[in-house]
Amino acid sequence: MILLEALEMALSKEKEAVEKYTELEIKHHALRDLFSFLANEERKHVKMIENKIRDLMK
Repeated sequence: MILLEALEMALSKEKEAVEKYTELEIKHHALRDLFSFLANEERKHVKMIENKIRDLMK
């Protein structure tokens, strides 16, 4: 299933982004609010993609 593979790839990239922004949030105190915001946005994307994958699996 090509669509499922694409969603799984996107999910992986979104999870990597969450990890990276979380690391940056810890390292760069002056930019903590920005990186926290970005990490939270990526978490929303993760949830959205997970829901799409779940819908496809039904």
